[in-house]
Amino acid sequence: MDSSAMRFRWTSTLLTILPFVPPLYLIRFQIAFLPTTVLELYIGILFGTFLFEGRSQAIINGWKNLGHFRFPLIAWLITTLIAIFISPSLITGLGLWRAYILEPALIFFILCSVRAFSPSQTELSPASRLLANRITHSLFLVTLIVTGWAVIQFVTGRGIPHPWDVSIAAGRRATGPFPYPNALALFVVPIGALALTKLSSLRSILPFVTVIAAFLACLLARSDGGLIALSAATWLTLFFSPPFSIPNTRYTIPIRKILIAVTTLILLLIALIPKLHQPILHELTFQNWSGKVRMYMWRDTRAMLKDHWFFGAGFGGYPTVFKSYQRTTGIEVFQYPHNIVLNVWSETGLPGLLAFASILLIWVYSVFRRSSSVYAIPDSRYPILLLPLLVILIHGLIDVPYFKNDLAIVFWLLIWITTQSSTPSVPLSPAPAGSPSTTRV
Repeated sequence: MDSSAMRFRWTSTLLTILPFVPPLYLIRFQIAFLPTTVLELYIGILFGTFLFEGRSQAIINGWKNLGHFRFPLIAWLITTLIAIFISPSLITGLGLWRAYILEPALIFFILCSVRAFSPSQTELSPASRLLANRITHSLFLVTLIVTGWAVIQFVTGRGIPHPWDVSIAAGRRATGPFPYPNALALFVVPIGALALTKLSSLRSILPFVTVIAAFLACLLARSDGGLIALSAATWLTLFFSPPFSIPNTRYTIPIRKILIAVTTLILLLIALIPKLHQPILHELTFQNWSGKVRMYMWRDTRAMLKDHWFFGAGFGGYPTVFKSYQRTTGIEVFQYPHNIVLNVWSETGLPGLLAFASILLIWVYSVFRRSSSVYAIPDSRYPILLLPLLVILIHGLIDVPYFKNDLAIVFWLLIWITTQSSTPSVPLSPAPAGSPSTTRV
């Protein structure tokens, strides 16, 4: 056992359990006069344990292992902290900053600190690979749990908040443990995309079941954005898959060719049959009520940002500032404008938007950098690790994939897993002789 594993024994245990805790942000209470949640209490215990086990060396390790994320993360912390003082409510802004920015950043810092390399410094130590495996499996298991919850809700009709607690024929939508349907989809879709990167063979039972569960959760929640995002990720996974060899035979199944042929056929059928393409076109052009609400909201949000282009509305200030710009009557004022760019811009201002964009760019850079460092010849299938980011961006076109307690935690867990600790389990071309070996998680 390496020294990092021995030093951070309890921290590693708490990190393994962490993926099960984010939905518990809904359990709220007060300690003295401070409002908090079970999730925040757990993060506090985790951070305290980390400091106790690692002491000053833990801080040094974390700072060093942040690597290229170091300065984008600092910029994100500073710009969002400034946004608190722009907010119409300082107390509200501070509470949201603590939950959405500070605590997820602490978790990422802890993960980077406990990470340990083998003596060669080219791959993770066995204990660190084991921790990454355990956290990944915990994410998959919590997806199965919340999907199972949603199935029971949908079948029985019990435990679904109003107004989604109608009959199945009338459009019942499951929410799982969350307060609204889209929250369920936003939680499971990025994890489902992560599971797609682990589908190395038919023996990958847990990742495969997780992908199915994520699709099922989106169907029960009736989340079009979630289904589109996860379908796109699945298509890319199949596209980058090599031909499948049939056991005990010389035959292979050309997955990519079949996928292209089937996709072309489906697109032709949709284009030629009005009953197929009209509803899809209606949905894609935002002609339904949900789409129109978003179009109105985006239009009015852009008007707001013309006057508040640099600092935005401040952290938690969007509903208050937006009211005077809302031109469409009869539509509620949402907490966020339901578009990832407008969400971040309105909450954190232009500096925060640039800081967030830099985090995403470093995420992409880190994956491609690992591709070229792990393989003597960069493999085109290695960027499959970016599927979680892809679904976040696709879903973020029409929703809020970050500003929520559980989503912010999962966001940073996914960054760590895909950039710091993992290689894809989608079969890759073998590296030339003498090149560094791969480390599979």
